[in-house]
Amino acid sequence: MVRLERYLMALPKAELHVHMEGSIPPSLLLRLAERNRLKLPFSSAAQCRKLYAYSSFKDFSNMLLLGVYCLRRPVDFHDVILAMGEGLVLHNIRYAEITWTPQFYLNRGCALSEILGAMNEARSKLAARSGLEIRWIPDIVRSRPEPASAIAEWAASKESTDAGVVALGLGGPETGYPAGNFASQFSYARQCGLPANPHAGEGAGAASIWQTIEQLNPVRIGHGVSAIDDQELVAHLVRDALPLEVCPTSNVRLGVCKSYASHPLKRLIDAGCVVTINTDDPVLFQTSLTNEYAVAIRECGLGPDDIKAAILNALRVSYLPDFEKIRMTGSFTATFEELDSRFLK
Repeated sequence: MVRLERYLMALPKAELHVHMEGSIPPSLLLRLAERNRLKLPFSSAAQCRKLYAYSSFKDFSNMLLLGVYCLRRPVDFHDVILAMGEGLVLHNIRYAEITWTPQFYLNRGCALSEILGAMNEARSKLAARSGLEIRWIPDIVRSRPEPASAIAEWAASKESTDAGVVALGLGGPETGYPAGNFASQFSYARQCGLPANPHAGEGAGAASIWQTIEQLNPVRIGHGVSAIDDQELVAHLVRDALPLEVCPTSNVRLGVCKSYASHPLKRLIDAGCVVTINTDDPVLFQTSLTNEYAVAIRECGLGPDDIKAAILNALRVSYLPDFEKIRMTGSFTATFEELDSRFLK
């Protein structure tokens, strides 16, 4: 197994579903709190990690909101993206689309363009140091609809898309907050050339995915695992090649699935769905993309070929320009062959 994990670590990777707010290391969270003169309910990284055991979605949400609480100035966002990117590079991730939630920061005394500018400073440093490519997916929170139009207009502006924004997301609780509530915002973004990339089928069932498809016309679906309960929906996903961003550890830790063994990852792949594998909130779930691949093999019944297919799926359904997809796919495939000969033969 050590040999397999070394192989998985060495694989070049792409990740499409990872949240900035769930990727802040405890040591950095403490530094941000000190910088901004804020009080946290812990005083060491070790104490923070003890809070990563969640008995409910609310427990998880509270931990995520601690990160939001500590992000006060543009430099804070710069430092978070730099630390996050260094973690991605450690696991040989070459391309990432990072989701973040701008409406949390509307009252921080700085414009969203300033925040995005600071994030892009970190993005440029990471690209120069390691070659890591990053794009941004700002999202709207289902349960806080008031700023939705302003966020959609900002995200779809030429200033934002020129600065690396590639899609508009939708997150937060599904039950009681249907996707249809945001149809006008996503229609506006789509008319401006910004695709829809909403979460659905994580906290609610297949009906939520159907409504999201019908109301928002998504290009990809975040999570989507409850589709497995509706074979007509699975057939629709396969027929339209509508990709799912699956996050196994997140689903298990938040009780969406009872265990890795019962997770529908393999069943979705076997049915013909286009599946990518992701971390969601790697720090808050104490995982990594390498670990997600290892879990998928050890616990979910996947093999190395499934992992490589999921990686290439991520490149293919990413928001990269076609010429970049072709270049990276060629590079990844050549590296896969070299690693297979070293580790698997």
